[in-house]
Amino acid sequence: MFKKMDIYRILTLIFAVVALISSFLSLTYPDTYGDLYKVSQFFLGFMFLFSGITEFKAQRKVIAIINFSVSLLTFLVSIFALVAPTG
Repeated sequence: MFKKMDIYRILTLIFAVVALISSFLSLTYPDTYGDLYKVSQFFLGFMFLFSGITEFKAQRKVIAIINFSVSLLTFLVSIFALVAPTG
């Protein structure tokens, strides 16, 4: 299964699984893993970034630009959520 996938698709799959698990833990146990959603946003940004690279290599430039834009927005929101004081 993984022999036919390039490295960007494998990384997209890994980051998607990590984002799914961290989101699941954050929603299931909000007292223990309350701030884990910030990390899952960061992994979603990486997922969209590598998905955009995959689409760009497949000559689907419009979808790649959309993925890169969503990745940039996700990274900005994630970094702002990590830096901004909550209280």
